[in-house]
Amino acid sequence: MLIDFVLNISLTITGIYLFHRIHYIEDRRMVDSDVFQTLLMTTLAVLLLLVPIEIRGVEFSLFFVPLLLVRSRLLFKMGAAVAVYLFYHLILGYEWQIYVIFSVLYLVTMTILPFIRVMRTRVMLILNVVFSALLLLGVHLFVHELTIAQTITFLLMSMIVMAVSNMTYEDINSITKLMKRYEEDTYKDHLTQLGNIRSLDTFVDDLNEHAETLSVLLIDIDNFKVINDEHTYLAGDALIKQVAHLLENHVPTGGRLFRNNGEEFSIIIPDISLDKTVRLGEAVRLSVEKAKFHIDDVSQETVQLTVSIGVGFKGSDKTLGRLFKDADDMLHAAKKMGQNQVMFYPVIKK
Repeated sequence: MLIDFVLNISLTITGIYLFHRIHYIEDRRMVDSDVFQTLLMTTLAVLLLLVPIEIRGVEFSLFFVPLLLVRSRLLFKMGAAVAVYLFYHLILGYEWQIYVIFSVLYLVTMTILPFIRVMRTRVMLILNVVFSALLLLGVHLFVHELTIAQTITFLLMSMIVMAVSNMTYEDINSITKLMKRYEEDTYKDHLTQLGNIRSLDTFVDDLNEHAETLSVLLIDIDNFKVINDEHTYLAGDALIKQVAHLLENHVPTGGRLFRNNGEEFSIIIPDISLDKTVRLGEAVRLSVEKAKFHIDDVSQETVQLTVSIGVGFKGSDKTLGRLFKDADDMLHAAKKMGQNQVMFYPVIKK
């Protein structure tokens, strides 16, 4: 009995880990999908069917524990129950009466489950105890009598397997999400959810291979240090997010907005003329100048901001390095000219 019990726990932990590991390598989006959740728990249920626990001459299976952990839509949960039944009765030859009792309880439980907001380990343990007790009562009344010792032993074992299963699933799922977030942060700005400077480099390299022209708007919020000093850095973060949202509304089809660092942004646009690029920069400048930005989500206090914009333009006669140097030079020129300016290379060159 003890060996079978330990084997049940080992199969559960190993199964949860391997499924997360496989899908982390192949397609990380699958981890949170209904298909993945259902396939994982259905497989664990079948594995537990293969290792029943004998308690005083009666074999018990903890196959229902993974099925209680299925966190997908009701249709998928029912599909999992049907799949397990194929193994339970048709392949392994277990008594169908017990599965009918399980199915009724499972349908009721899965109908109630969506109304439980927090699926923590303690909640799942309580759910498991109630479900197991009702299942044993049904078996005792309609299939064969169970002793008190068998009932208590089975309840304790199901509680332990449920606790281990839920904690393992939550821990591995949390680790997987943290790893995903870490990798996303390599190419994404955490504050604005825009691409960062690494993402910008990748995007520009890809465009450079097929775009006839490439334009850059290097955008910097004027006097942002003063804003931070007067209203705290939390207010500064709130303003940066609002500016990012405003700028996104000006990004043309095929282009993309990035946050370079601090209060500096870039808009990269392929295949438009220098004239259209400058006009876009002017539209951005005016839009920021006319907007009112909230200091935070609570107060009604607003501030007005301005931006300085440097334009870079690359035809067939420039390198990527020169493109960004031009934009940076123009941005510095706009700052020196009094800020709230759009500057581009031909004007400075004359």
